[in-house]
Amino acid sequence: MVLFFIWTDTQLINCINTKCNYLREESADLVVYKRGRISEDLLEIVCGEQVFSNIYVIELPDFYKENEVSKMDRYHFITLHIRLKKYFYSQIKEKIGKRKYEKFLVASFWSETLGIYKYIRRYNQNIYIEIVEEGMANYSGPKNWIYRAAPSSPLKAFVREVYYCGGLGVEARKRVHCLYLYRPELAGRYQNKAAKKLPIIKESNGIIFRIFEKWLGKVDYSIYTKCKVIFISDAPNAKTDPFILLNHLIQAMPDVLNRSLVVKLHPLWSQREEGIRMNDEGVIVDSRSIPIENILFHCNIDNKVLIVNHSSVLLYLKCMLDKEPNTIFTYRMKPYCEKRLIGRFDFFSEKLKGVFSNPEKLIIPNNLREFQAAMKVICERIM
Repeated sequence: MVLFFIWTDTQLINCINTKCNYLREESADLVVYKRGRISEDLLEIVCGEQVFSNIYVIELPDFYKENEVSKMDRYHFITLHIRLKKYFYSQIKEKIGKRKYEKFLVASFWSETLGIYKYIRRYNQNIYIEIVEEGMANYSGPKNWIYRAAPSSPLKAFVREVYYCGGLGVEARKRVHCLYLYRPELAGRYQNKAAKKLPIIKESNGIIFRIFEKWLGKVDYSIYTKCKVIFISDAPNAKTDPFILLNHLIQAMPDVLNRSLVVKLHPLWSQREEGIRMNDEGVIVDSRSIPIENILFHCNIDNKVLIVNHSSVLLYLKCMLDKEPNTIFTYRMKPYCEKRLIGRFDFFSEKLKGVFSNPEKLIIPNNLREFQAAMKVICERIM
């Protein structure tokens, strides 16, 4: 028997793809940590498909408000997480008890992954860990990024690791023996681990395609059929403001394109009201929490333009759904770029060109002048 643990919709989709294609004959339980990035509709559909033997949902406790944590002083922050840890352990103990598992499948060591590992290891000394696709973390993240207890600084991740599992972090890394990735050949940094290729989500990929169809059948993507340009923001970052760059890009675009622009906010952007609206500058903003690659599942984007810093969006559109939009990466554009990231992003972008049937659709300008020239070429191609 195997155990999956997820805390986002994308992880759930990738775990189902893994289960249906590589572990079809295995009995599997699923633990869902129901934070802000889990869809009720998707979870209900998955329950109905009976992919997993048991689905255990751990809700956030009433005393933990995600949107308030960052505003707390250090004392309240620490006491809150002590309470959260006790709550989480009690939930795991209640739900999975002393069950026997041969494998533990997760997207990374983030979240409460190591806490679950510490618990199930008591009753499963020889359990293996297998890593399921977690977007760009597998391809252009820092070394051992997915093995940190938090996607942050080494010190913060180490403190979190010790807090949740004592000294078991090193042992857990040694127990990882397999990765399931959409494009193993693009990873390049897990040569000592077996890597298996996840198939594209299309009609022949039965159960997962049916789940996608049911889940996204009611999602409104009409604004994306009308627009020509999609600007995809990064996750919130105190060091950068994507809207400063966006304003400059709009000024550099041909008028016919900047009048056909929609901004898709990253799911982690906190919004008082989810939905599609027009901001004060007259730009359409989609602040729904559903990831853009899922919204575009039914949408033909061959003649659209995606503007993105560097994101798992393009990875999923091409490698998970086999879509090839015109794409402009902004991660090299001065003065907006973060120099420390350019090398890693270049490594992945060049490899990604190799899996595009038309690599000329991927453009990486160094400045606004080159961006403007690229937009002019694309405009002539798609208008």
